[in-house]
Amino acid sequence: MSAPDTSAPTISALPSAPLEGIRVVEWGEMVSAPFCAKLLAELGADVIKVEPPDGDPARRRGPYPDGVSHPERSGLFLFANQGKRGVTLDTDTDAGIDSLHHLLETADVFVENRPYAALAQAGITTEALARRHPHLITVSLSPYGRTGDYKQYAGYDLQVNALSGMSFGTGHVHREPLTTPAQQAAYLAGVGGAYAAIVALLARDASAGGQYIDLADSGVIATLLTGYHLPTFIYRGIAGSRSGNRMRLGLFPNCVLPCRDGYVCIDAPQLEQYQRFLNLLGNPDWMDNPRYRDRRAMSDQYPEEAENLIAPWFMEHSKDEILQLCLENRIPCAPVLTMDEVLASPHLQARDWFREVDHPQAGRYRYPGPLVRLHGSPSKITRPAPLLGQHTTEILNRESPSPLTGEGWGEGDSDAQEPTIALHGVRILDLGSAWAGPMAGQLLADMGAEVIKVESRARMDGMRLGRPMIPPSDNGDDPAGGDRGLWPELQPVFHGLNRNKLSITLNLRTREGRDILRRLASVSDVVLSNFSPGVLQRLGMDYDSLQRIKPDIIVAAMPAFGDTGPLRDMVAYAPIIQAMSGMMSLVGYPPEENEPLVGELQAAWSDTVAALCAALGVVAALRHRNRTGCGQYVEAAHLEGTAALLGVPMLQYQMSGQVPTPPGNDDPDFAPHNNYPCAGDDAWVSIAIGDDAEWCALAAVLADETLASDARFADRASRWRYRRQLDELIANWTRTLTPGQATKLLQDAGVAAMPVMNIADQFADPHLNARETYVEVDHPHVGAELLYGVPWRFSATPGAVRTPAPLLGQHNDYVLSELMGMDSACVAQLSVAEVVH
Repeated sequence: MSAPDTSAPTISALPSAPLEGIRVVEWGEMVSAPFCAKLLAELGADVIKVEPPDGDPARRRGPYPDGVSHPERSGLFLFANQGKRGVTLDTDTDAGIDSLHHLLETADVFVENRPYAALAQAGITTEALARRHPHLITVSLSPYGRTGDYKQYAGYDLQVNALSGMSFGTGHVHREPLTTPAQQAAYLAGVGGAYAAIVALLARDASAGGQYIDLADSGVIATLLTGYHLPTFIYRGIAGSRSGNRMRLGLFPNCVLPCRDGYVCIDAPQLEQYQRFLNLLGNPDWMDNPRYRDRRAMSDQYPEEAENLIAPWFMEHSKDEILQLCLENRIPCAPVLTMDEVLASPHLQARDWFREVDHPQAGRYRYPGPLVRLHGSPSKITRPAPLLGQHTTEILNRESPSPLTGEGWGEGDSDAQEPTIALHGVRILDLGSAWAGPMAGQLLADMGAEVIKVESRARMDGMRLGRPMIPPSDNGDDPAGGDRGLWPELQPVFHGLNRNKLSITLNLRTREGRDILRRLASVSDVVLSNFSPGVLQRLGMDYDSLQRIKPDIIVAAMPAFGDTGPLRDMVAYAPIIQAMSGMMSLVGYPPEENEPLVGELQAAWSDTVAALCAALGVVAALRHRNRTGCGQYVEAAHLEGTAALLGVPMLQYQMSGQVPTPPGNDDPDFAPHNNYPCAGDDAWVSIAIGDDAEWCALAAVLADETLASDARFADRASRWRYRRQLDELIANWTRTLTPGQATKLLQDAGVAAMPVMNIADQFADPHLNARETYVEVDHPHVGAELLYGVPWRFSATPGAVRTPAPLLGQHNDYVLSELMGMDSACVAQLSVAEVVH
């Protein structure tokens, strides 16, 4: 018997890109909108970046080669603007606005993240866009969204993390909360914007209508990342806390610890993984102590004591030694790689992931590769980031629409009925389990795809397992009530990840079950899974097998490290990916403060990134298939998706030769920039000052006449130099106020501020509730249940939580009888034989 083929499918790349023929106009700055448009450019769109005469502010932020400021050499700008053409327009003038509208007449998609006041001044309102450009899909990104109480509030990435709940859980409990480093919230919002844009293009292809998409950076994080904290608050009253170097509510060992030459992360929740780890330690005597048999108590009640038991072993070994030992023993444990180590990664190099891009002013550097691989229509970078105004004459002198949009956008089928559901008619076979796979299916189901979740009573999704956290009701009714048969239907986290789906139970250990699965794939558009490499092949569900029975099938897989490479078979959960991507090396307080590395984010960061990348890959592949008739294989490796958002730290190392270290809440382009203590228990407010005008406004609110004239704070460079003294002065003021009071005073003066919210604060927040961050759905066993909502708000084809998560096998009859044509006797026979089980 020949060995199974463990390589990725061999697919000839087709000349057509998913977004070939699409023009995107981007009027953005800094990160979220530029990164969104960059991803669309990688997928084949013609992207025109509109900048003011002095350029995108990102050009004035580093890193720079050798630390020398230059508008054409900013790593921040270079990373987020590859693949675009650039024009300069003075949108403070009527002529500039007219030129912008002329560009929009030639465009399919408009991406912007301009401040509310700038949009109003330019007359770029929802109503004006709908009236002048009815064909246009507008993706509007902003810190808080274009509706709600905070729509006009000032905000930076620090405030996004504060409002979304990411900051509150990150850091040491005795210290200030930490923002997510390297503007990761804005990059993730950019990925969400690209996904939303392609979903809207699919809807427009079917109906001819443009629409407006309102996407809040904070909303993406508050739903997809911290939204899973909602059940623990509702059912257990846990509002959250910081737990430093370990994941909250996990099983020991789940922490970041020092080793001989750095740090490592271990996350081994399964009993057999833990036992293999103890074997590696030589089965120490302490394992017989009853105190050290309760792994949850070791994690939650006395974690330092428990960690001290295993810390000496790590200190005896290097990162490389630990990686090899844990690979050999299939233990989820990995080194926390720094950016120089990520760039030297043998695994990423073996997968040929990095891209070398040569810029005429900045020179040649290595950039992150694709965040998702479309094997039939690979993404690519066609040009480096544009020079300021490089293509202004070329583009503005063109009097007619680009030939790339010559397909007649906005015309479509005049008899077609405009859909109210964006992905109506798309059927997805969801083989996902745990977190990342189901979330990818959920993102597609939220936008209207028919998603069929394949499960089995013999091997349930792990998110269905365990005693439910749902308590008895006030009248004494206990949904769990000791009836363990109901437990799989009562798991709130499962309900969030699997809403809007159908469920069919197939025993894939049987030949008949696998045959039915393949037949079901033959009437589906997409097969989605997050199995380990090789499992799809063993099921006969890999792309090479399925394309023989359905040539236009799309198979999307989500392997942790990818289908190839030396780490292909490594066991990993989200923290392991975050360690290997370099992300974890940036989460902590500044080195000079001598705090141990935090590392952990209290959210499944890389799982969520991978889910969004997979969903983006699926909709891009669907559009490619609709244009060419060809299916393809989509590979969303968790490691690559997570590392793909870290281009700026990678460039920082290459440009300076210095390894990036945890910044804490510091940002050299802002001062002050921190989370400050307020009146109340563990109460904090985030404050960020980006320029001198904002500084003067802050000084006025603090009512300290000496601040404005103090030479230490005269300009941004001086404020940065004396930021610790400035932090103490501000903290003396904030301690007298609640977070809400401080925020109101500061925002009224135009200063970016926001309470650092936990889930209880978020749940009560009027802005988040007005934007349907949490929505109610009626579950047959739980009753009215709150879930996190849909982060992108479409004007014409909105996503929604339409149905609760399915009961196990709830839709067997519909799928087997209506979709596959089986009679009731056949279905009954399959049930008796435990094929449908």
